[in-house]
Amino acid sequence: MDNLDSFEVLAREIFVLLEDGDSRIEYRTSMLRDTSVTWVRRFNPAGPSEVADERYFSLAAPYEVRESARRLRAACYREGGGTWFSARIVVTSAGEATADYNYDQEPEWDAPVDSVLYTNDQDRYPRDESAQPAWLKQKIAEGRAQIIAENNRARRR
Repeated sequence: MDNLDSFEVLAREIFVLLEDGDSRIEYRTSMLRDTSVTWVRRFNPAGPSEVADERYFSLAAPYEVRESARRLRAACYREGGGTWFSARIVVTSAGEATADYNYDQEPEWDAPVDSVLYTNDQDRYPRDESAQPAWLKQKIAEGRAQIIAENNRARRR
């Protein structure tokens, strides 16, 4: 499945989460091979929370939506260039869908992420060194050093 097909599947799955009175739904995720975090907001004047003068409801992303996002991330992979680290998908009540992908900035997490996870992600979605931002090079180096240290400790046992 290519990235357009994967995006359309994800957008449809997000669309069905809309309820009466919602103007749009926003799905945000930060993702690596072995971990992810998601935020979902249904924008509705009756919502209990507010951001930028708009009210919304927060909800958990269903398993199917999270898995479709993983498939979309895989479909967006480009040899040597990697894939995105975070995405923001917006689907309106009229069924229009847009996506913003972050390929270069360090993703937002709800808790610190172990550098080994960036190393594992690099193994799954390789990026040429020239396509790695400085923060990513540092995370990969830290992760590799941690893996080597753990292997050395294991051998000494």
